[in-house]
Amino acid sequence: MRTPIAMAVAAAAAGCSTPPPAVDSTPENPTAVFETRMASNGIAGMFPFETTEKHYVRSDMRRDEHDTKGTGRFSGFLMTRLMGGPGDTTIARLDRKLLWSVNERRKEYTECPVQGCPVPAGAPQDAAKPEAQREEPKQKTEEGCVTRIASSRFDVKPTGQKRDVNGFNAEQYEGAWVVRMQDSQKRTTTSTVKLDVWTTAVNAQMRQAMDTEAAFMRAYMSSARAAAPAVKPGERTVMPPEMLTMMTGYLGSLSPNDRASFTRATRELEKIKGHPVSTKVDWLLDGNACGAKDEEQAAAPQQSGMGGLLSGAMGMLGQKKEDTGPKPLLSFTFEVKQLGVQPVRDSRFQVPPSYKRVN
Repeated sequence: MRTPIAMAVAAAAAGCSTPPPAVDSTPENPTAVFETRMASNGIAGMFPFETTEKHYVRSDMRRDEHDTKGTGRFSGFLMTRLMGGPGDTTIARLDRKLLWSVNERRKEYTECPVQGCPVPAGAPQDAAKPEAQREEPKQKTEEGCVTRIASSRFDVKPTGQKRDVNGFNAEQYEGAWVVRMQDSQKRTTTSTVKLDVWTTAVNAQMRQAMDTEAAFMRAYMSSARAAAPAVKPGERTVMPPEMLTMMTGYLGSLSPNDRASFTRATRELEKIKGHPVSTKVDWLLDGNACGAKDEEQAAAPQQSGMGGLLSGAMGMLGQKKEDTGPKPLLSFTFEVKQLGVQPVRDSRFQVPPSYKRVN
C-alpha cells in the first residue's frame, strides 16, 4: 500500500510545481537602445512624478516602453492614472505595416495599421482624443493683468569638473537664466532657473544608435505620412521640454508674445557642448507682478541688478546639500541610463502569443 500512496503524493507534487520559464531562442540582432529617467517634484510640490522610458530601435521596427508613476504621498495614484501608468508599450513594425499597443498588466493589445487605427464612422469627434489630463497649477494673479519681459540674461559656463555618469565620461556645465517680468504698475517678478548639466562627447556607439533611430524615423514618416519630429532623432535638449511647458503654463499672466520669447531664450543653452547625460534644473520665482501671492513664491537671490541676480544664482549652484537656501518652485532631473547599440532578441518586437487582442 505504501508504493501507490508514495506515487500519488509524487504525482500531486509534480502537478503543483511551477513549470520552467520558456526559453527565448529567437535570434539576436544589433539594436539601438535608449533608456532615460526623468523626475519632477511638481510645481509647488503638486503632482510629483517619475518617468522611465526605454526605446529599442532598428531601421524598420521600434519598441517603446513607458513607465510613469506619481511619487507624492497623496497624488501618487492620481498621477499614475493620468499620465499612463506602468506597463505601457508600443511596437511599430514597418516591415509588416502594423502598430501594436500593449497593456502589460492586463496582457492585452490592440493591432492597427502603422499610421494608427481609423476612427469608426459616426463616432464622436472627440473619440480619438486622449483622456483629459490634470489641470496644471497656475500662478495666482489679478484677473486681466498682463506681465511683460523687462530683461533676460543667460550665463552658462564649464566648470572643468569631470565624472562618470552611467558609464559616460562626462563634463560639467553650470548655468543661470534670470528673467525679470513687469506689469503696468511697475511691479516685478524675477524668474531664476539654475542648471547643473553633465555632457559627454558622442562616441561611435552613440552615433550608430542615433543614426539607426533617424533611419527608422525617415521610414516611419514615409509609411505613416507623419510630420517630422520637433527634435532630431537621438538628440535631447538640455532644458527638458516638459519643464518649459509647465513653467509657461504656470505664468498665466505673461503675454503670448513674451511667452514665445521666454521659450526662445532657451536657445542660449546651445552654448553647452556635447550630449547631455545628466541634467538638474531648479526654477525659483520671486516678486509681486500682477499681485502674485507671496506665499506661492520661492525666494530668489535678493541682489540689485541683473548682474547681481546672475552672480547670486550661479553662486547658489555650488551650495552643499546641508546648506539652507531658497526652495525651488519646480525641480526637474533627467538622466541617460543607456545610449548605444546592443544585441537584442527579435522577440522584443513581437507581442507575446499568450496576450489577448482586444480590437
